[in-house]
Amino acid sequence: MRFIIVLFTSCLPLLALTGCTESETVSNREHEKRRLHTVTKVNEASWVTQETTITIGALGDVLLHGRVYELQETKPGVYDFSPSLKPVKPLVSKPDFLMANQESVPGGVEYGLSTYPSFNSPKEIIPGLKEIGVDMIIAANNHTIDRGIPPLMSALDLYDELEIPYSGAYRDESDRNDHRIIEIEGINIGVLSYTSSTNGIPIPVGFEDSVAMLEEDRVISDIEALREIVDVLVVHVHWGNEYERVPNETQMSWAQRLADEEVDIIFGHHPHVLQPIEQLKQPDGQESLVFYSLGNFYSGQNFEFTDVGGVASVEVTKTKTADAVTIELTKPFIEPTQVIRGQNEEYIVVPMKDTDIPSIAGESYDGTIEHVMQWLE
Repeated sequence: MRFIIVLFTSCLPLLALTGCTESETVSNREHEKRRLHTVTKVNEASWVTQETTITIGALGDVLLHGRVYELQETKPGVYDFSPSLKPVKPLVSKPDFLMANQESVPGGVEYGLSTYPSFNSPKEIIPGLKEIGVDMIIAANNHTIDRGIPPLMSALDLYDELEIPYSGAYRDESDRNDHRIIEIEGINIGVLSYTSSTNGIPIPVGFEDSVAMLEEDRVISDIEALREIVDVLVVHVHWGNEYERVPNETQMSWAQRLADEEVDIIFGHHPHVLQPIEQLKQPDGQESLVFYSLGNFYSGQNFEFTDVGGVASVEVTKTKTADAVTIELTKPFIEPTQVIRGQNEEYIVVPMKDTDIPSIAGESYDGTIEHVMQWLE
């Protein structure tokens, strides 16, 4: 695997991870938040500046309608999504750490596969995603408990079996309280995930932590617990109005609220179409990057613009000097992908720039790039 998963809830492991063995001394220092952290002075004559750059990426919605998975059945009850995902692997595998929004819960055939409006998908989609480079599953969305708790727990068992971390859906309170921190080349990335809706389905009693809802008090508490122990804080939010190509007021208000809490990167899901990227000011003058919607990565939707998604990416550079550690986020981008039909009418994901098949709405590759980048300076 390309990364180290760090899960902890107690203070002792935190001290080991951060090296803060003199907590009393640290607490008395002038606090420098987020992108500039005070570190202990060393012999300046022997200090060499260390700089590391990685790429963090995210995919949009993986939403398996019946017309999608039925065409991937190789024998009764067995599915193979590799042929439909393989064409986009060279693009998807580029980020050092890549997350995907698994919109339809892969509870498996034992719970009866189902499609819109109440989804339960084949488990085989997850090894297919892992094979092309997906490193983490984002699981908080409006379909998380479509079919109740058992299929969800089956999906979480699958993620554990495949050793792929997840965020946004949980077994219980203990699972939810385990921080999702991924370490890549010495850069610690904290990941949180929330949904604004479960389509009106009440969360069952006793499973209140099974899906992370977009509730302000809990969101702020979660952010505060992670902010000072990670280099980069990423928050995924399932929000907005379906099929709208620009964010609504609620999305924009929440994005600024997250920026006010010094969240570094915000990835949005649910509208099923691409929405622009924006830079938002934080109280200390730094900036948050918000990708309002990453569209559909793999689905059978056939409305305008729903066949186009993208691979979002941000470069993260960590610089360590004798006096400080700084984190810089640069090059926010969405490389468009497109779902096309294969020779047997199956749904296939390809890099948009590599196909001459028109998108449903007829928008070009250049037009898609212009749309998602229009709000960036």
